[in-house]
Amino acid sequence: MLTPRREWWIALTVAWLLVLARSLVYVWYEQAFFDSDQAVIGLMAKHLADGRAFPLFYYGQPYVLAVEAWAMAPWFVVFPASVALLHWSLVVTNLAIVTLLIVGLVRWGQLRPLYALAAAAFFAFAPPLTAAALVEANGANIEVFLFALLLWFLRARPLWFGAMLGVGVLSREFTLYAAAALVVIQAVDRTLFKQQTMRAWLLSAVTFFAVWNGIDAIKPLADLRGPGTRGELLHGRFESQITNLSDRIDITPSALPSRAAAMVADHLPRLFDAKSVESAVASQGRDWMRWVLGVLAILMAVRVATRRWPPFGAYLLLIGLIAAAAYAAARPAEGPVLRYYLLALFVPVGLVAIFLAVEPRSWLRRLAVAGVCFWAFWSGVDHARQIARFANGQVPNQLRVLADALVAKNIRVAEAPYLRAYKLTFMTREQVKVAATDADRIEEYQRLAAAAGDQLIAIRETPCPSGEKIADWYLCR
Repeated sequence: MLTPRREWWIALTVAWLLVLARSLVYVWYEQAFFDSDQAVIGLMAKHLADGRAFPLFYYGQPYVLAVEAWAMAPWFVVFPASVALLHWSLVVTNLAIVTLLIVGLVRWGQLRPLYALAAAAFFAFAPPLTAAALVEANGANIEVFLFALLLWFLRARPLWFGAMLGVGVLSREFTLYAAAALVVIQAVDRTLFKQQTMRAWLLSAVTFFAVWNGIDAIKPLADLRGPGTRGELLHGRFESQITNLSDRIDITPSALPSRAAAMVADHLPRLFDAKSVESAVASQGRDWMRWVLGVLAILMAVRVATRRWPPFGAYLLLIGLIAAAAYAAARPAEGPVLRYYLLALFVPVGLVAIFLAVEPRSWLRRLAVAGVCFWAFWSGVDHARQIARFANGQVPNQLRVLADALVAKNIRVAEAPYLRAYKLTFMTREQVKVAATDADRIEEYQRLAAAAGDQLIAIRETPCPSGEKIADWYLCR
């Protein structure tokens, strides 16, 4: 007999195993998904662990709070810095998120643990390309999910809520979607304008701006461009989240219909394994799946439309819908940037959770769970192909060959384009410090390269006189 306690442990264990399975390739094979953007986060964590810098914000971009690097730093204190460890630290965050999801779905979503697991499967076993974004060290891809869930857990504690919202928004502005979803829920249940609710929001706002201004006040003490740059301005001024948003938002009313159509027909299916996608990182999806998921989503939406939704399921669904709508409103339809609407993963989680909670017919609930299992099977097929691709050596680790050769040749300073510079630096654990010839983030490496003068090694893709070829690159003076 399945006792409640045993069902809890089964649900959590399966959820954790699914997260580990979808993350395996990115932890085990450093060539699977690692770029210089992620390397900068890793270098920030290493500098913090070594006591060499105070990285309050992402190097070179002082509008992304360095929460990810600070969470990663303790791992680098205990173990040598590596790509595997960098991604593992993010897998741990994924495990925390899926745990909070299942706890929330049981406690406030009116679901038994195994039904909560079914709803959470869209996050727990996201397909390979989506899974890569969930372990990508890129500021706060995964942390925004954690902030959104923690805000729900803290909604009755306005001071803590405001502080968490402040840290979350400074890390990734998408955290605001969670606050917006909570406002909608309070408006629907007619508690928004009650004195107690308004007082709570006022206290949260005070704490939010206190955190925002407090972090802004210590920005002059931060190393904004790596070790030794404390107090230095970027481009002669301190940039902000507001500046960043104003530069990136592109609202064109006439383009809204085409953007909305692209979100429904392309962007969301791409996220949910319902569109065939080929990339250097991973391949996933099949086009016919969008029709299966689309029909199931419509049928479930119709069934739950007139019923009272459990609050947590509604919260997740609203966050996902707001994320999708905001992206469609503010970004061009072409060239979707997955991390900007990644929170839309909460759409199927919330919809399935609501359906399983309010659908009175048990056979329809079982059918919904079977549909989730069907989707998970195909996601598993894509993961199996991804694992086989790397296990069979189809993607050689050429950059590791170059990194080891640079160390073996006792080369301590070099230069390369940004796309390789910080990857090599991190992979050699700064035994080789490679300055970027473009989009430089770390001033120390630029100074070392300038001091090297004619002895500086340039890493290029094209041959050069007397250059030495290693793997796919040439070492030139």
